[in-house]
Order: sequence, then structure tokens, then C-alpha cells
Amino acid sequence: MFLKHIDLTTALRPSYLPDEVLLFVQDNVGLYEGKFKLPNQQNGQVYLTSHRVCYVDKQEPRTHSVALDLKDVERYEFYAGFLKSSAKVTLIPKPPKRSSYHSRALSNASSAQRNLSGSPGISESAYRAPPEPPAVTSATWVCTICSFSNPVPSNFDPTSANAHTPLPPCLACGIKPTLSHVLKAAISGASNRSVASPALNAPLPLRPAHSGTRPLSENLDQKPASNLPDATNGSNSTASFQCPRCTFSNHPSLMTCEMCGGPLISQNVPSSIQQSSTADTIRTDSPGPVLDPSKINKNGSDAPESVKISFRRGGEKIFYERLKGSMTQRKWLLRDAPPAPNSRAADEGSKDTPAGTLGGRQKGVGIAGLEQLGLNMRKNNELLIGSAFEDLEALMSSAKEVIALAERFARQTNNGQGNASAEENAILAESASQLGLVTTKDIVGGGSSESLYLSELARNLAEFLTDDSRGVLKKAGGIITLVDLWAMFNRARGGVELVSPADFEKAARLWSKLKLPVRLRTFRSGVMVVQGRDRTDGTTVRALLAWLRDLHEFPPEREVPWDWKEFGRGVTAQEAAERFGWSLGVAEEELLMAEEQRGELCREEGLEGLKFWVNYIDPGEHKKHKSQAQKDSDEVMKALKASGLL
Repeated sequence: MFLKHIDLTTALRPSYLPDEVLLFVQDNVGLYEGKFKLPNQQNGQVYLTSHRVCYVDKQEPRTHSVALDLKDVERYEFYAGFLKSSAKVTLIPKPPKRSSYHSRALSNASSAQRNLSGSPGISESAYRAPPEPPAVTSATWVCTICSFSNPVPSNFDPTSANAHTPLPPCLACGIKPTLSHVLKAAISGASNRSVASPALNAPLPLRPAHSGTRPLSENLDQKPASNLPDATNGSNSTASFQCPRCTFSNHPSLMTCEMCGGPLISQNVPSSIQQSSTADTIRTDSPGPVLDPSKINKNGSDAPESVKISFRRGGEKIFYERLKGSMTQRKWLLRDAPPAPNSRAADEGSKDTPAGTLGGRQKGVGIAGLEQLGLNMRKNNELLIGSAFEDLEALMSSAKEVIALAERFARQTNNGQGNASAEENAILAESASQLGLVTTKDIVGGGSSESLYLSELARNLAEFLTDDSRGVLKKAGGIITLVDLWAMFNRARGGVELVSPADFEKAARLWSKLKLPVRLRTFRSGVMVVQGRDRTDGTTVRALLAWLRDLHEFPPEREVPWDWKEFGRGVTAQEAAERFGWSLGVAEEELLMAEEQRGELCREEGLEGLKFWVNYIDPGEHKKHKSQAQKDSDEVMKALKASGLL
């Protein structure tokens, strides 16, 4: 099919290719294949990139998300909508390329099936039809020397012909034609043949309505066939083939014209043959315009149908404009292209280098070294900008380097002369958004752009947290405060399109609704933290209890007045933060949660501060009851101690 299944990230967004750039996002869209709805792709988001159009379903994103490559799109159309009909963008695929061997195999299979289903028993038939002759081409090329009409060879394929394809000479003068001349003749002949017979794959002879090929059982019940020749002669006398090329009337049994040799095309094909030939191409209308998945490609053909994207909440105009720009740029052609050689910098460097310093390396010390370092940096920047703006291809390949250079200049401007102007910041933000470096409000559209922006920001945050290369949650011990995450996220954006605290909190609250692998948690004190979806209060309490049990095995740093092997020792929030990698505030909140909500810990307030112990005081529901075997062993040990044996 034209649509392909895609892989999604942890934030349920499409996995982009190495050089793929996000251009536009729109929600509340559905997909059509031809005139029929795809039942599993009716509520989702569409992502337009420089290479693909991706659809991510909201109900089952891992199963029903599909995409199509822009390189397979031949043309695209826009429909503005009317009344209850939503606006649509139609993507029409390129026709599939089939080899001549595959076409012959399909035609042979269809002819064999037609012959098998034509009569009740072929072996019982009184007449055996001769094998069908090969299709005769009607294309001819006119010799430019003698103006003689020569037939195009039957094995000549216009799609695979090149300069090394052998061409036959003219039958009259013996001069070989040019390849372009034969190509034009073959293409024009193929177009004329397709227009003349749109519903037939091969010329069919006209057969009489009453044929003599009948089963033997039928002949036994019929009258003597004395009148059959008259009926047959009567039908043959009126039927004839008129050549579409020279208008000569030929005998109905002939396949080619007697005058010009052109193929004869029947004008009165029986209705049964027409129905059988068009049964696979005509689909009956269903009560609801929904495509049945079980009937897709029922006839075994691989010809894809057009795909329509229905926009229910707007955004179709921006999508169409950016699709037009992406189809014009065709960035997928640069995906496997080799990098441009950087010979200009080497040539200019060799010209600027003095002849006396070629043998050794210049050593700069002090102020002279700093000046030389600044001069080299300015030269590199000049070469980078010059090579980037040399042409469009080099500019796109060096876009990220140019943005990094612009950000460095912006930081230098801010440090030296105060804040930069609003126009410079707008230009920088627009460049970064066009490169797909950040999620901005420019890539969303439609009436619900605010909610769509927040959902995309939530997905971007989830990807930022679960990225293994960054390791944000891993470095923070699996939990981080929302304020720290906001500062870290804005710092990672490089000062471009900073997110406000209000939008950041709204996006974080959408994680549970979007079923993302992270969640927002609020403590009783009002502190909001971010942690993994699989990390619950129970897992945190178990980790704390396991750590406190380990303290029964290791002696404390200084002598304590109690039995540390039996009771262990208390821990502070600072020690918990160092143990699990949490911040001090998060460690304190987790210890209070284990004490107040779970009852597994108890507190000790003293001169050294607030310490937390395993709860040996509470005899209620949080106290673990000993088994009968443990009680019996305790009684035995108590009796042995009383007798003086221990």
C-alpha cells in the first residue's frame, strides 16, 4: 500500500530520520483511501516533515500509526470543503513500475482463469480454441530519409531504453533511426492504444452470439443442427471489423488489418466479457463510506489509491502551503548524498600561508597568541558564512552550524551591550523553528492551536526526560522538581522560544492524558515533582526500607548507646539525598510521605536535626506480625537465656 507503518518514540511521536525536519503539526484529522474512510485512522494528528507525512492515531498509536514518503507522491490537490464536508488535501502516488515479465504473468493467469471458467468442460467440448497470438504493437516510426513507416520492435521498452539499446534499421533504406525518434513513436503509439481501448488489455475478436462449441449433453436434447449454418452465416455476414487506422473492413476472424497491418479492435464486445473485465475495478457503494480492511487489494494488484487527509478543525491551508514548499525543495534527495568537499578553505589557507612558515608551526604566546587565535576564529567564521551562502544546498547542509554561530554572536552581544533587539530575537527564533530544533507555536495551526501546542510541548518534554543521551531523570535519581526541570529545559533550548511557567505546568499536566511514560506528582506540601510512570509511592518506600535494613549490618561512624544491630540508626534528609541522588527538598518530602501516609517510618527531633527511623512503635496495621515459627524460636531463645546457657 501507499501507507506504511512507522515507529514511534517514547512520547508517541514519529521517529525522525537523521536529516528530517518537522514543518507542521495538526490534530483532529482523518485519512481516506480513495473515496472510502480508513476506519482505524479517523482521529489523530498529522506530522508534516521534510521527508514524510506521518499520521499518529490517538486511540491506538502503536498499532494504527502510518506514514507515506513524499518521494512517492506524484501530485497533490486541495479541496476547500463544502457545507458538512471537511477540507481535504489529496496525495496522489506515482504509478508503480512493473516489469514486462510480471505483466505477461498476470495476463497469462487471467486468460487461463477465463478459459477455465468459460465452459462446463473443456475436454468434452467439440471445439478447442487455438492459443492466443501475442499482442501486436501498433506503433510505427517514419524514417527521416525515405519516409517509410517501420514498425517499432515488440521487445522495445521505452521505460528501460538507453543509448546502448539496439535499434533496427529502416526496412527500405537501411538507415538506423535515433533513439529519441523511436521513443517518441513508441510513446505516441502506446497513448493512442490506451485511448482507443481503455477497458481491454488485448484486442478481442468478435464472436457470434450462438457458437457451435456446446457440450455433448446439450446436443443430445436439441434438434438436428440443420439451421445452425444459416444462423451462423447470417451473423457473420453482418459482422465485420473496421480498421481504426485505414478504415478497411476486415473479416471478423482476422486479428490484424489486411491493408496496413494494424491491430483490429472489436466495437461490439459481449457484455459478459465486459463485466468480467471490469468486475475488479468497480466497487459497489456501501451504506457508510468506510473501507473494509478485508477487501483491500482483493484483486492482487499493487496499484495504490490516492490518500486524502481530512482536516476537521482547520489548519489545511498552512499544511498545504508547507507541503508545497517541501515538495519543491525535495530534501530527501540529499539524504544519501556525499558531503560537499571543503577544498575552498584549504586552498585559501595555503595561499595565505607565507613560504617561510610552511615547514614549522607558529607558536603564539601572550598577547600575540591571543590576537592570532582571534584572527583564526574570524577567518573560520568568514569561510563558514561564505561557503554556506554560496548556494542553497550548501546552506541547508550548514544550517545548524550557522545557527550555532548566530547564537554565539547573540551571547556576545548580550554580554557586551545589554539585551539584543526584539527583531534579532525574532529572526533567531524563526531560524531555529524552521530547522526543527525546538517545538514552537509556529509549527501548529488551526482553531485549537493552543491545546495542540501544549500537547506537542508535553511530548517534547517527555522525550527530553527519557532521552538516554541526556539522562535527566537518571542523574536526578529518578525524580526531579518541576521548577528544576523548567530551568533545565529552557537552558537546553539555547535562549530560543523560552517556555513560560504557566505553559510548562499545563503541558506537564497532560502527561497522564496522553499516556506518556512520565507523570506529574504533587506532595502534601504543594511541591510538584516529575518522575517515571512506573515509579510509585510503594517502590519508594520499599527502597527506603531496604536501605534502613542495610544499616543493621554496618556499624555507625561513632559509638551509639543502643544496640545498632537490632534497631539500626536514624537517617536525615541530607543522607537520603546523597544515597539516592535526590535534591534536598525531594528527599525530605519522600521521607515525610513514608512517615505520614504509609506509617513505615517514625521521626526523631533532636539537637542533630530531624531523623527518620523504622517504625518500631506502631503496633497497628503497619506492624508486621510474626509467624508461628518465629514466635516459637523466640520463646526457645528466651528460655535458654533464662537458664544461663546463653
